[in-house]
Amino acid sequence: MNFSREKYRDRLLDNAGKLNQEVPRPSTLQIATLVLLAIPAFFLRKYFVAFSLMILTVALSLAVNRFDANRLGIELATFSTVTMGTIFGPRIGAALGFIYIMLQIFSGSTPGIYMMWVVPAYTVLGYFVGNFSGMDIVQLGIYASVVVQSFFVFMTFVTSRSRLPKFIQYVMFNLTFNFFLFQSFAKPLLGLIGAQ
Repeated sequence: MNFSREKYRDRLLDNAGKLNQEVPRPSTLQIATLVLLAIPAFFLRKYFVAFSLMILTVALSLAVNRFDANRLGIELATFSTVTMGTIFGPRIGAALGFIYIMLQIFSGSTPGIYMMWVVPAYTVLGYFVGNFSGMDIVQLGIYASVVVQSFFVFMTFVTSRSRLPKFIQYVMFNLTFNFFLFQSFAKPLLGLIGAQ
């Protein structure tokens, strides 16, 4: 069947809305299992930092959603993915990128059509930065933020142009926030782990 672009986009948005309503909430057993699996992180510094960033990513996402500040581009998935990707290398970096963005999406942000490219993009980002562990972390973080957000702008343009002006505003805030994070915290964090 031939669908116009608008009908196709509306269908994708409707499916995304249904997905938002059907997102399962974690059970007590799942949360307890996660806590048990996290126990080794308390004895190994770099795993502890990676796990702490998971907690902070969830907490910040919940707070941003609670105070309806989603348009301000405040998130920790990019910072966490880039810093931990450089520490753990490509494969674990890819897994952590996937985990950080999924935690962010399901803890506060609204999952939807953006999941179709955001989740794979963070997985690829984690893998990619894992190959550049020798590069200056501040420069790497800034470049990674610009590349990822540029890709998201392109995908928004392709799928829903009407949302593009608001999304560009989000991107400007997000890039500013991530530049601040990488300039202020990336090197001290890697120094804490002993990687710098």
